[in-house]
Amino acid sequence: MTPNSKVAEQLRKQIESAATEEYSFQAVEMKIVAGLLEQGSFSGHLNEQELTSVIRNVVYARFADQHIGGRELNLVHNIPAIKVTLSGGEAKVSFLVHLHKPITAFLRFRYVLTNDPFSDRRGIRLKRGTLSVRKDTRRFDFKAKAALAAIDVECIAREELTDLGAILKRTLSDQMRENGISGEISDIQLEIEESLLAVYLVGDVCLMDR
Repeated sequence: MTPNSKVAEQLRKQIESAATEEYSFQAVEMKIVAGLLEQGSFSGHLNEQELTSVIRNVVYARFADQHIGGRELNLVHNIPAIKVTLSGGEAKVSFLVHLHKPITAFLRFRYVLTNDPFSDRRGIRLKRGTLSVRKDTRRFDFKAKAALAAIDVECIAREELTDLGAILKRTLSDQMRENGISGEISDIQLEIEESLLAVYLVGDVCLMDR
């Protein structure tokens, strides 16, 4: 068994244990990384629960990495509600982000992703007119209002949280580093097929020198 095959087998064992958790994004990521490590590609499907887990992880990480004026905000936050529905070639996504400290606010996101009929490759785009971002703060909490304006929540949603390809690439890169694997994902193709998300990835990955 080659070193890459051994690591892939270890990842599969982690998948089996992680899959017992209701919302385990690690099981999804490790399944894909194992395929990239062994074959240089992955072709498969994600169901609603798996896609929900991936999006939840990236949303949490994205808000944990916020800066204003070069200073890290160190946001204390959680995602108390999230729902992803795959149906009829569309993915309906909605979630709530609760910011606790250093500012208090509730951010409600809602949008629809659809297959891109104008692309010559399998791809997904934001459905026009479906992005909605609602920001709720205390009435006279001007500090929170100013901070949310500086963060530009709408831009984050429009340019990052609605890009499934970028979401997968970011979360997979984190998972690879944690498992001692280096490399890049060179191609991501996605297509919504009824109640599943078809995923095809190509990457050149290998074990890091220890």
